[in-house]
Amino acid sequence: MNFLSLLEIYKWSLPASVLMAAALCLIGAQWTAREKSAQIFVLGQGSSLGIVLGLVLNILLGTDFHWLSLIGGLSVGGITLLLSDLLVQRKSDRNHIYLTLFVVFLSLTYLATSLTPSLESHMASAYFGDLATMSDGAAQLSLLGALLFIVFVLSSWKQLTLISFQLVNQSFIHRHWKNRIFDAGTLLVTTMAIQSMGYLYTMGSLFIATSFASSRSRNLQSYTIRIVLISAVGSLLGFSVSLLSTILPTVPCVMLGQILVGLLTYMKK
Repeated sequence: MNFLSLLEIYKWSLPASVLMAAALCLIGAQWTAREKSAQIFVLGQGSSLGIVLGLVLNILLGTDFHWLSLIGGLSVGGITLLLSDLLVQRKSDRNHIYLTLFVVFLSLTYLATSLTPSLESHMASAYFGDLATMSDGAAQLSLLGALLFIVFVLSSWKQLTLISFQLVNQSFIHRHWKNRIFDAGTLLVTTMAIQSMGYLYTMGSLFIATSFASSRSRNLQSYTIRIVLISAVGSLLGFSVSLLSTILPTVPCVMLGQILVGLLTYMKK
C-alpha cells in the first residue's frame, strides 16, 4: 500500500492529531506562564481516572457508549480542577500537593483496572495511545473541538497572556469570562485528547513545544508562532514516519517529531 493510500485511510486521524497538538501546546503555554504546570498533570490524571471509570461502567452495563467515558473524564477532571484551584493553588508547597494528588489518582486508576480484568488490555492504549487506530468519529470530534478552541485562544491570546501575568503576580481580581472559557476549554480539550489519543500524546503536546520555544523567542508573537510550529509540524512529521513504517507506533513518533522540530527551531535564533 502506497503512502497516498494510507493518507486516505487516515484522512481524519492525521489532521485531528496535528490540530489537537496545536491546541494542547497553546494550553501548555498559558499554564506554564501561570506556574501551574504540575496542576495540569493532576488534571490529566484525574481525567484519565474518570475515563477508566466510564469504561468500567460500560463493562458492567454491557454497553459501548463512547460518551460515557467522556462524561466520566470531564466530571472527575472538572472536580479535580475546581478543588485544586480552591484548595491548593495559594499554598506555598502546592507542587508537592499536586504530586501527591497525581499519585493518588494514578493509584485509583490502577486499582479500578485491576478490579476489572477486561480493562487491562485497554490500559496500554489509554496511556501510550495509538493515533492510527482512532475511529473516524473520535477523530472528527477531536478535530472540531481543537479547531474551535484554537480560534478562541488565538483571538484572545494577548488578553489571556495578560491574565496569566496577573495571576502569577496575584493582581488578578475580577474573573473575566474569557478566562472561564479558557479553563472550560482546557478541561474539554485535554479530556478529549486523553480519551482518543492517549495520556503520553496529551502531556507531551502540552509541554514539548513550550520547553523549546521559551528561551529563543524574541517576543510574544515569535513565541506563539514557534510553539504552534513545533507541535503541528512535529506531529505531522512523526505521524508520517509512523505510516511509512510497519513497526513504529504513532504516538512515540509524534513525540520524537515534536522534539526534532523543537531542536531545529532552538538552534535557529
